[in-house]
Amino acid sequence: MATFIHTPAPTDAERLADAQATAMQRLNQNYEAAAGPLIRDYPESERLSWGTQQAEATAYRTWQSAGEQGDAPATPALAAILAGRNGNAGTETLEQLVAAVIARAEAFIAWQTFTGTRQRGEWAIQAATTPDAALAVTWERLTAG
Repeated sequence: MATFIHTPAPTDAERLADAQATAMQRLNQNYEAAAGPLIRDYPESERLSWGTQQAEATAYRTWQSAGEQGDAPATPALAAILAGRNGNAGTETLEQLVAAVIARAEAFIAWQTFTGTRQRGEWAIQAATTPDAALAVTWERLTAG
């Protein structure tokens, strides 16, 4: 004889929580996919140094803009990157590397609009009072014209 196990239907609160979790997972996956073109060729360990690179490049650019008065700011991370990029025979200058770092940083900063969009979606998902409302919060709807 078979054993009957009664599994109660999920409560409204459980259904809402499941829908919110699903919607958040989907939102975060779409956010990461949107970031793909910007970060696709950079390993995570390199991306972790972007703040340091930007700070050094900005300090160097500020020093240049001020007429190179006094000693140049320390740029140990950029110097190490430049040494690796140039190897024994490279010709890239610190100024060229600074320009490249600043251009990448500016592109990433401009992209941060999408970070705000993702956060807006998170708030909408958290505020949803029904599973359908939570699942209606999609990356496509948040970024539509």
